[in-house]
Amino acid sequence: MFRIVIAISFALVAMMVATGCGDDSGDTPLSPSPVGRLRIEEIASSAGSSSQSGILRSTQAPAPSGGPRITVSGNQTIVNGGTLTVTVTGESAFTTVYMFVGGRSVGLISEGAGGVEGHYEIPIGSAQTTATILLTFPQEIPLESFDLQFAAANASGAVGPYAGLSVAVTEVGTGDVQVTLSWDVDSDVDLHVVAPGGDEVFYGRRESPSGGQLDLDSNAACRIDGVRNENITWPVGRAPRGQYTVRVDYWDSCGVGRTNFTVRVNNGGDVRIFSDFFTGLGDQGGLGSGRTITTFDRTTGPNAIVSEILRFGSALAATKKAGAPVAPGR
Repeated sequence: MFRIVIAISFALVAMMVATGCGDDSGDTPLSPSPVGRLRIEEIASSAGSSSQSGILRSTQAPAPSGGPRITVSGNQTIVNGGTLTVTVTGESAFTTVYMFVGGRSVGLISEGAGGVEGHYEIPIGSAQTTATILLTFPQEIPLESFDLQFAAANASGAVGPYAGLSVAVTEVGTGDVQVTLSWDVDSDVDLHVVAPGGDEVFYGRRESPSGGQLDLDSNAACRIDGVRNENITWPVGRAPRGQYTVRVDYWDSCGVGRTNFTVRVNNGGDVRIFSDFFTGLGDQGGLGSGRTITTFDRTTGPNAIVSEILRFGSALAATKKAGAPVAPGR
């Protein structure tokens, strides 16, 4: 993936040395200033609440003006082409959330606005003290890490202080078909995609004859890595024509009570997003397991490959349950 070449100006370095620079909010392992200016939509493609889409503004985010204080929580790892769910909780009710990318993301001293143009204004609907914000990300992200800054405004328009969430980018494959899965707690959730002809890609068969590949598998068998993202892709020119089925399996709760998840399907630029949740203990499922999330069709591409895994799939699932090393990380 293309990454913006980074540089810090001598003037900025001199200023930092002269002032002892620094923000008391804590150190964040972020990349220094890129050449040129970025727009927020190059980092986050969209932002919205459960009720309404966010509005992209080219201006600087509004300054705090005595509104409600908030806390924010969400995954600290994202993938290119994926999603991130952020929970915003206020000390009092709010109707709007504002979000921008903080200045320290591009090497500035302050976490305030600067270096990344624009912000999102996200209507919540009726006043409430908790809201879920869904962010989507482009298939190419020009930073390896960045700070998202959120604030809430009440019905009178008073904006509260900003609260940050630092995230790092794990680079994954894209292609003609990209399906991503993200979830919010330390459980083991598995992404399965079945290509035309029955060619199923999942943790037990990470690469398939049709070109499909699972290149990110998180929290395998409750060995918690905190990534909470999975990704399956078919490279450009390899995705066969026909119908695809996307399933998500709750392999193990790993002791949590509920897992919320989001699936994003990018079928040659046709993007759809689905959100749902799991409860219970999990099923430790293998081939053919999981809840069907969606199906989609491709009208171009090579002919489908009838998969041999249809003949040997039962043995694969049984072997995995028995504890044999069916796939790396399991």
